Amino acid sequence: MRNIVFIIFLFFTTALQAQPAAMLSYQQVVAMALESNYDIQIAQNNKRIATKQNTLGNAGFLPKMDIVSTGNLATNNTNQKFANGLEVNQGNVQSNTLNAGAYLSWTIFDGMKMFATKERLNLLAQQGELGLKLQVENTIQEVTILYYQIVKQEQLIKGIDAAMAVSEERIKIADKKKALGSGSNVEVLQAKLDLNAQKSNLIAQKYVLNEYKSNLLLLLKLDANKSFIVDSTFAFEGLQSMEEIKAQVDQMNTAIRFADKNVLITQQNVKELQSQRFPSLGLTSNYLFSRSQNEAGFALFNQNLGLNTGFTFSWNLFNGLRTSNQIRIAKMQNLNASLEVERTRLNQFSAAQIAYTRWLGDKEILLLEEENIKLAAQSLQITTERLRLGLGNFLETKESQSSYEAAITRLVNARYNLKQSETILKKLTGAFVKMN
Repeated sequence: MRNIVFIIFLFFTTALQAQPAAMLSYQQVVAMALESNYDIQIAQNNKRIATKQNTLGNAGFLPKMDIVSTGNLATNNTNQKFANGLEVNQGNVQSNTLNAGAYLSWTIFDGMKMFATKERLNLLAQQGELGLKLQVENTIQEVTILYYQIVKQEQLIKGIDAAMAVSEERIKIADKKKALGSGSNVEVLQAKLDLNAQKSNLIAQKYVLNEYKSNLLLLLKLDANKSFIVDSTFAFEGLQSMEEIKAQVDQMNTAIRFADKNVLITQQNVKELQSQRFPSLGLTSNYLFSRSQNEAGFALFNQNLGLNTGFTFSWNLFNGLRTSNQIRIAKMQNLNASLEVERTRLNQFSAAQIAYTRWLGDKEILLLEEENIKLAAQSLQITTERLRLGLGNFLETKESQSSYEAAITRLVNARYNLKQSETILKKLTGAFVKMN
């Protein structure tokens, strides 16, 4: 009997202690997921790509320089008549030419397009940061849910173990009463039936536990056969008021900030297209070397070496209204991006309101279930003791045991539901990853 009381007390006490052997803490699991998750690695690479592309050269600020060299060797039959009466008629004439030069071009005005492009590249780099943060948040949320599903399952299994201990005690009491002639075989059989049902449920719950563990190992990219246990305690954090949560969602929610960047990016797209309506001015410079040699002809040898500079000016006045059409499309895309921000903000606020309301309800439910498990445990203790002393009957003990088992399930589910609501709110408020 003392063993039953001890098991019951061990279960509903919130400070459940897990064995340290091969234990993975929640913090360890999160760290491992952030290091090995494929989606995070892809997001990191996308961020690096956006950062690498954000250069002055890609924006068009820097000049362009090319070195070009050409050469030619020819054999021709030459027949030339000049105005002064000179005549050249010669076969197999060898000639060769060589040209080399360094060409520099630098656009110094393009309707402010380069400035708009650079700002767009800055925004894309910032959006890459937000994309990585969003993926990290998604991964942490997934890991948290998986980890505490395992915690929930282990607590359910502990509850089944406690209920099985009661059934085993009932079998012993029923056997003793039967031996003394004060009981029947029906009580023994019913107690054994209940114990077998609990064993069957235990096997099923262990299957579910193994499935949760396999999913977590897959997320962590670990061996599917790796054996581990978790800290089977639910840890909860306090939350702020709904007004403060809404303010945090508005300022820190990553999905909203990501959508905001899209609006700014599409604005820069419009500016880049509008720059096509302005003239373009560029500087050119080249340093050239050219040489030609002929065995026959008016010029047997010609060589030039020197520096040339100049400018280019262009202004497209009409291109079939293509620029105007592109600008109209870009403005519509900007409008769509603005609408997407409003939709995202509304969705995130609504999700936060729902999650907060649910969190408040889950918190109240948990307090009730913490009280109920104590009452159910006391009731089960009393009815089992009455049964052992011959003062109670089989039906009241069975009913008390059923109430206790139901209380266990409700308590564990209440703990998990509260943790789930808390996790959703932390993601919505950007609390998983702090970022400037």
